[in-house]
Amino acid sequence: MNKNDLKLSFEFFPAKDSAAEEKTWASLKKLENFNPQFFSVTFGAGGGERLKSDSFVKKINKDSLVPVAGHLTCVDMSKDEINDLALGWFEKGVNKIVALRGDVREKNKQYVPHPNGYQNAADMCLGLKKLANFEIAVGGYPEIHPDSKNKQDDTDHLKRKVDAGADKIITQYFFDKDVFLRYRDSVVAAGINIPIIPGIMPISNFKKVKNFSAMCGASIPDWIASEFSGLDDTPEVQQLVGASLASDLVKKLKKEEVNEFHFYTLNKYELTFAVCSRLLSLQNNLNQNNQTKGEARA
Repeated sequence: MNKNDLKLSFEFFPAKDSAAEEKTWASLKKLENFNPQFFSVTFGAGGGERLKSDSFVKKINKDSLVPVAGHLTCVDMSKDEINDLALGWFEKGVNKIVALRGDVREKNKQYVPHPNGYQNAADMCLGLKKLANFEIAVGGYPEIHPDSKNKQDDTDHLKRKVDAGADKIITQYFFDKDVFLRYRDSVVAAGINIPIIPGIMPISNFKKVKNFSAMCGASIPDWIASEFSGLDDTPEVQQLVGASLASDLVKKLKKEEVNEFHFYTLNKYELTFAVCSRLLSLQNNLNQNNQTKGEARA
């Protein structure tokens, strides 16, 4: 693989029922066409949700040639429960973990660690690294985590996760390339030198993304909001605009020597598939042009 080639990964969440599971699996199989670095599976802290996450991780590991990374969170779980899940995956050949503190499910309620659990993602990284040879990704927040006091507090916490053994950082999604570039600069300046993978969210429904972004602290530039103005009743047009904006964002980041991207699929392949197809087509054309120029010089 050329060092400038795109590296892609895709996030899914466990489906709620069998019908949704079939659609999710069909989407995952479609995105296998891009030879991703891994699929990741989000984690539900509740009992039934936890079982669905565990089952989906094991299904991908068994029925797909693409590696899978299971998310784990600290919410409402003891260390023993987390360790048992992680070791169960490791014994099946799954060594990739996305370690997250996790969000409290109840509105306006602050996170409180389980009395017998890991305190946070840094504590979990430290514990999991003692268990087995896990490759651990942690979350990064270009516009700071909603619970962080300020930018420095956010960076300090990220540094603790890295010092605890994190191997890579996957960021919260963002819509402005400069948001990521400033974040990358600040992380590097703090002495953090592990890979930083930008999270990309192609917008298929602007209203829903706007509401979710307000909760997680991701800003939406006015110029992007204007792109979706008047499109509430035309979902197909929203998707075209969303695919174009996402691929443009990745192209801009590619020019800044960013080559690996993590897509939040929302369990639907269409938009992500369109974005990645466009990007790989552009990359192939670029590679062919470079090869032609090389042959001409020879």
